[in-house]
Amino acid sequence: MTTKIRDNVDEKKRFQPARRDIPFRHHEGSDEYFPGMLMVRCKADVVVNAPTVALAHISALREMKLPEAVNTPFVAHEKDIREIIPVFSRLTGGRSLSTASTSIAASFATSVQDSENEDLRGINLLRISSRADLEKIRKDLASTDGIEYVHRVPRRWLSAVRPILNDPLLARQWGLKAIGWNPSLPLDASNILVAVLDTGIDMTHVELLNSINYYNHDNSRNLDIVGHGTHVAGIIAAATNNSAGIAGICQRCDLNIWKIFGDTPDPVDGQYYVDPVLYQRALNAAKNSGMRVMNLSIGGTADSPTEEILFRRLIDSGCTIVAAMGNEFEAGNPIEYPAAYPDVIAVGAVGRNKKRAAFSCTGGHISLCAPGVGVLSTLPVQPSVARSEKEIEYAAWSGTSMAAPHVTAAAALVLARNPNFTPAQVKQKLTNKAKKIDKMGNIGISEEYGYGLLNIANALA
Repeated sequence: MTTKIRDNVDEKKRFQPARRDIPFRHHEGSDEYFPGMLMVRCKADVVVNAPTVALAHISALREMKLPEAVNTPFVAHEKDIREIIPVFSRLTGGRSLSTASTSIAASFATSVQDSENEDLRGINLLRISSRADLEKIRKDLASTDGIEYVHRVPRRWLSAVRPILNDPLLARQWGLKAIGWNPSLPLDASNILVAVLDTGIDMTHVELLNSINYYNHDNSRNLDIVGHGTHVAGIIAAATNNSAGIAGICQRCDLNIWKIFGDTPDPVDGQYYVDPVLYQRALNAAKNSGMRVMNLSIGGTADSPTEEILFRRLIDSGCTIVAAMGNEFEAGNPIEYPAAYPDVIAVGAVGRNKKRAAFSCTGGHISLCAPGVGVLSTLPVQPSVARSEKEIEYAAWSGTSMAAPHVTAAAALVLARNPNFTPAQVKQKLTNKAKKIDKMGNIGISEEYGYGLLNIANALA
């Protein structure tokens, strides 16, 4: 579903208040995978004799059977399989055909025959009973002929930390000066399609009214309950010279928004996690829509073969992907994804002193760094159950989530001046023109700062 009209909903009547003591970072001890989920990719020949997919044949599909070699492990575990979703089926739109066991063959058939794209055929998500032995099911399916791969579904969470409120120093956009931004630069990226996959956006915000080209919130409401997506979008493209609030890095930019989060937190730890089906479908839709730059201010400590396939397709199609390094340095400094996938621009955070933010993860895959402490940007104009009444319109938030959109905006501006650049060339331009940080000494690249601090003036010179 797409929209440019905000729903008029009383949030407090519809949802119970979320826990306000939980930061927008991974809660130590939480599972890095979604419980009870598996991604399964079947081979095309498994359903070679299935009826042709069409609305008129759904009943026939539900009666079909898988080949015995493939069917055996599913029959053995059918009592534990609650749902199967052909993720990229045009017919189902990312929803299951049925929860009945006979839908396994039908789901496989639709995932192969009716895939949105040829190279994504056969990908299905299984929801498994909480009482089942998930690892045994994974191993049994992985060793089955006709199954290409099986893997658990990694969680992806927001890479922002709680705002520091009531500090007057945060009411200034110190980050713009830090990255060499000034209004005399060529800041028009209106011909570049920029994707933001996040918690949604407040389309009524005065700073964003003319920046949003497209908003897909699928089967959820068009509100940004959390506010994270609106904050990220404001860093990239808040209106300039409009006598209101802040200035975005791009004076003109067409943002394309995909909402990949639900509106309620996890009941166990109070965190907001990416919906894996919405996320994967958004990655595919962004590729099919010709996006040139993508911002992903999310992270997670487990990789995913399916996610990596989707990223490779995006990059090969000419989309530059920018992702947050993650905020878990003080919780073991894990390698986080999607930042760690090959050819992604991974962004760390620095503070006003140009030193690495204490929370910002490090590693050999980091590309460069950008402002990520006390970054002032837009928030939804109405409070919600996920934000206090003080967190409306504008606020200063911290996180590698805030650092990443600085680089996303810079990538769009580089492409506006060099429209034939590949993602590798965009990345090279931004890293080659980054400003070395004093703490780096004489080394060209470090695991704390990558090639240095983003410098837009140098990149556009």
